[in-house]
Amino acid sequence: MIPLIGALIGWLTNAVAIRMLFRPQRPVKIFFWTLQGVIPRRQAEIAANIAGVVDKDLLPLKEVLAYLNTPAVARSFTDTVAEVARRRLVERLPYFIPQGLKEVAGRAIEETLHREMPPAMQELLEELGRNPGTFSIGEIIEAKFNKLNLNQIEKVVVEVAGRELRYIEWLGGLLGFLIGLVQAALASWR
Repeated sequence: MIPLIGALIGWLTNAVAIRMLFRPQRPVKIFFWTLQGVIPRRQAEIAANIAGVVDKDLLPLKEVLAYLNTPAVARSFTDTVAEVARRRLVERLPYFIPQGLKEVAGRAIEETLHREMPPAMQELLEELGRNPGTFSIGEIIEAKFNKLNLNQIEKVVVEVAGRELRYIEWLGGLLGFLIGLVQAALASWR
């Protein structure tokens, strides 16, 4: 019986600890203690830390720029911009302009963009490389994380680490069971 009680206590303790990462969402005063979930209390700090990891380790600006500077990405970007510009120009020219003339104008803008986009994109990437403080993926992620409400953050964390959190709960139960076995063995040994 002691091992089962130990397993229940171990599992329950870890389950409560995991829930307390997110709850209570607002500070609750109990005598002279203030309780609040770790994530709600430190949301801004966590967002800043995530931003730092993204910028430093996951998506450093130099690597992002190197990826964007590949011929395949430049070609894809140029093709997309040129096609959208051609299509929008043809769609927005007044109805009294003949369709053939619209198509000629559309092809002209498309050819111009195919010619001018690669050097313009290269110039943009070089400018970003010279002034890395002007663009940060981490800052975008930090702002997005800070805009999430606490239920959305909990959902994201559970989506990313739900299985691991359940393992922690079950591991608490297993450890509690093992400690209960040791206690039962010690109690019967006396």
